[in-house]
Amino acid sequence: MRFNRFLLIIVVILLLSGWILFQVLQPGEGYMLGEPGFKAWFWQERSLDLVVQVALIFAGALGIAAILPGEEQDD
Repeated sequence: MRFNRFLLIIVVILLLSGWILFQVLQPGEGYMLGEPGFKAWFWQERSLDLVVQVALIFAGALGIAAILPGEEQDD
């Protein structure tokens, strides 16, 4: 119980410090007028989308292969 509470505190501290560090290094980025939002960036830069789709197809194929019964060998 104590260890779980300790891990939770560490995770919260890391998340908050990462958010604060981002705000300090990138103040106001993304809120400027005329700057494209996340949707526009995501549809222009399709490499992330492509990688996610390939990973999902591969995971689905592995899942189907795991469900199918194996071939029995006659010796």
